Amino acid sequence: MNKKNLFSVFFLFVFFSLSAQSVYWEEDFIPAPDNWTLEQNWSFTNNALQLYWNPSVTNYDLSAISPEIILPGNVGDLIVTQYIDAYSPVDEIMEIGLNIDGTFIELWQYELIGGNWGNQNGEDLIIPISDFGEETVKIQFRSYGNSTYNLNWWDIYNVKITALLDNDLAAMIVDGPVIAEQNQLELWKVIVKNTGINSQDSYTVKLFRDDEIELGSIQIDESLSPSAISEHNFFWTPTILEDLEIYGKVFLNGDENPNNNTTEHLNVTIFPQGERQYLLWDNDNNSDYIDPESGAFFQCEDGLENALTANDIDFDLVNELPPNLKNYNIVFAELGLYCVG
Repeated sequence: MNKKNLFSVFFLFVFFSLSAQSVYWEEDFIPAPDNWTLEQNWSFTNNALQLYWNPSVTNYDLSAISPEIILPGNVGDLIVTQYIDAYSPVDEIMEIGLNIDGTFIELWQYELIGGNWGNQNGEDLIIPISDFGEETVKIQFRSYGNSTYNLNWWDIYNVKITALLDNDLAAMIVDGPVIAEQNQLELWKVIVKNTGINSQDSYTVKLFRDDEIELGSIQIDESLSPSAISEHNFFWTPTILEDLEIYGKVFLNGDENPNNNTTEHLNVTIFPQGERQYLLWDNDNNSDYIDPESGAFFQCEDGLENALTANDIDFDLVNELPPNLKNYNIVFAELGLYCVG
């Protein structure tokens, strides 16, 4: 084999190995978890874990610590999506490490005197942790130094641990309407991805509602290659007017990572048969205005809400557009009067 071909094989092997990394554990802080240990100035703010400067603490040493995580033997990387905003640094330090039986093991350190780190929307920091396979650990974010006044904030948007697994299927998402009509057949899809190294040719995908009530089951006997994605259709006719949660699960014999076998839950409302549906999307970034007659403050969506209510029209008011708008007859998008910073 010549050098060019040898390099190509090596490159493909490295690329394939990286692409086969599975997310073994993840925290995106939505909603705020209740099993983290937060010291002073640490909080869950705006869908992130944040160290904030106020109140000002001198000669500080403050940490945020995750719950215990049992790492697999073939663990890969710790990936932290973060942003650090400096103010007037003196000697302040940011550290990320693992806490094992109360002992902090530093994996990454940043001196705040270097200025801001990353971009404001979050930038990935990849830390190899393969040396800690099969350990029981806690992830620890630590900052110490002269004063918290010298930083603005440290935002951590996402934390995940990857592993290189032979056999792993992940239920990625359940996609379908967030409102469904009573006594009408409806479709939801469960998306599955092969995040392991081996192809899989026999697995089961199921759709559930609250309390593990099964709505459908599909046995798959076709090969799913590594990194490939498959969609599975489930039809269900709701008969009761209610609010419920729907989610999908994948079942594979020998799956090495059960943490990713279930999708996030999709909130679904069943509405009366034949009733028209209206959605009001409040997308004005909390802008408001002063009524020229009364001098009172009003939210920009108030006028639309009042008009719909005056005409006896029921509607859903949301701040984020649902991922699937099927079954809404009319969607009102309210954008406000100006751009709020």
